[in-house]
Amino acid sequence: MRTLTALAIGWITCVALVSAQNPERRPRPLPSNLPETSPFTSATDLEIGRKLYQGRCGHCHGQSGEGGRGAVLNAGNFRRGGSDRELFVTIRNGIPNTEMPGAFNLPDIEIWRVVGYVQQLARQGTAERSAGDAVAGAMVYQKNGCATCHRIDAAGGFIGPDLTDIGAKRALRYLRESIVDPSADIPLDYRLVSVTDRRGRNVSGIHLNEDEYSIHLRDIDGNLRSFMKTELTGITLPRQSLMPAYASLPPVDVENLVAYLSSLRPARRP
Repeated sequence: MRTLTALAIGWITCVALVSAQNPERRPRPLPSNLPETSPFTSATDLEIGRKLYQGRCGHCHGQSGEGGRGAVLNAGNFRRGGSDRELFVTIRNGIPNTEMPGAFNLPDIEIWRVVGYVQQLARQGTAERSAGDAVAGAMVYQKNGCATCHRIDAAGGFIGPDLTDIGAKRALRYLRESIVDPSADIPLDYRLVSVTDRRGRNVSGIHLNEDEYSIHLRDIDGNLRSFMKTELTGITLPRQSLMPAYASLPPVDVENLVAYLSSLRPARRP
């Protein structure tokens, strides 16, 4: 199996060309006179914003902004800025290299209405607090070797998601589920793929990208691997996480670990 440097460059070029030919999937230029505050704040605007949010955003962020696979929105803390204008830009253009897509096809007036409803959630909501002990949870994290795959402040592995600010991004219930049943909701950037070559050798890792001719993954040692599909006899995408389930952990350890992860925010940590 050989490294496909030229093919990788070609793949990137193709992606760029496809993006150029599909401008509706690219961020639109911002209006030159974009206001700092939303011009659409009536009760009708907020009701329309609520319906848009629940239909487009609630699946990831929670119907009340409590978070899920998307960031918590009802605690009043927004990592990319919480002004109306900043929220408008984030919703309109999305966040590159994350699962947060841009609302490329949504009219600006409707984006403003979603902004208004998100601000309402931020004012009315309260941040969840775990009943666990964050300091004890840090010990659970170390004892169970979580740093082998995950990293916090650049310390740790690269196979699993970066947990540096996970407390600001995920709700308690999502953190808890991710510990005891990680395969229940696998982040798109961490889907498992397994390939088998003509000699029967198997390589598993994180699916990075794929086209008609090749597939690229990051193996469990963190190495980037590229394969021509003509060299392979099988490609499978198991619906399971590389992370083992910790359902057998004592409930108190699970809750303490949840408390520790929830404390990992841009602000101070225990």
